[in-house]
Amino acid sequence: MTDQILAEGTFFPVTEFDLPGTIDGGQSFRWYAIEGDDGSPDSVGYRGVVGRSVLEVRQVTDGLSVKVVSGEAADVGAISTYLGLEDDLVGLRTKYANDPGLGPALSDYLGLRLLKQDPWECLCGFICSATSNIPRIKLNMGALASNYGKRIGPESGDFEFPGPEAVAAAGEQAARDLAWGFRARYLDGAAIAVASGKFVLEGLLDMSYEEAREALVILDGIGPKIADCVLAFSLQKGEAFPVDRWVRRAMEEWYGASEEMSNDAIGAMARERFGEDAAYAQQYLFHRQRLAARG
Repeated sequence: MTDQILAEGTFFPVTEFDLPGTIDGGQSFRWYAIEGDDGSPDSVGYRGVVGRSVLEVRQVTDGLSVKVVSGEAADVGAISTYLGLEDDLVGLRTKYANDPGLGPALSDYLGLRLLKQDPWECLCGFICSATSNIPRIKLNMGALASNYGKRIGPESGDFEFPGPEAVAAAGEQAARDLAWGFRARYLDGAAIAVASGKFVLEGLLDMSYEEAREALVILDGIGPKIADCVLAFSLQKGEAFPVDRWVRRAMEEWYGASEEMSNDAIGAMARERFGEDAAYAQQYLFHRQRLAARG
C-alpha cells in the first residue's frame, strides 16, 4: 500500500487489532481517547500525531478507519507499518499454541501489536518513563511537544514532536521546568548526542540486536530496560525483551525463572526461548500479567 491517506479517511482491512492495548498500552505516549460525533461506543477511537500528521484511528467492522485531520498527508504504507499491520499474529499463535505463558496470552488478547515508532520520539518517551507511570509520561511528553514542537492542528495535543536539535537548544533546565525532574539531564544528553551526529539512532537499524543494545546503553541514563524498549518499539529488533516487574513475574510463574535471577539473565532466558519473537512475547506476557493483577 503506497497511496496517501486522504482527509476523509482510509480503511485498513485487518481482522485482529486491539486498538487500546496497542496504541495506549505503554508503547507510545502521545495518543488520547476520543469519541465520535454521535458519542456511540462504536465510534470511540484515538487521536495522535505520527510524524507531521494528526491522525484519528477508530476500530470498525473488519478493520481500522484512519484519517488525517490536520498536518501533512500520510502514506498508507507508512501508517500500516507504524501500526504493525503486516505482522503475522496468526502465525505466532500457531507457533506458540502450547507455550504455557505466551500461548494463552496470544489466544486471549487478540490483535495486540507492536508499534514501529520514530526512534527519537520513542527514546525520549522511555527516558521519561524512568520511575514514572503512563499518565505522567504522557503529561511530560505532551509538555515537551507543545513547548518546543510545531503546532499542526487545533487540539491541545496536535504538535509535531520536537527534534533533537530543538531539545538540545532548549537545554536541561527547560525540561526541568516541564517537570521532567532528574530525567531532564538524560534527555539533554541524548539530544546533544543525536543532534551533533555523534550518535545516529537510525544507524542502529543496520546493527545486530546485541550491537544496537550496547550502543544505546553508552548514553547517560539509558539502562538495559530502556534500551530494550526503544529497540522493540521503534528499531524493529525482535530479540529485545524489556523486563519490568510484570514481565519478571510472568517469567517466574510460567518459565521457572528464579527470584535470584537478574533482569539481564531473565532477558537472556527469554531470547533463548523466543528468539526473534521475544519482543512480541514480552508485550503479550506484560499485557496478560498486568490485566490479571487488575482482577
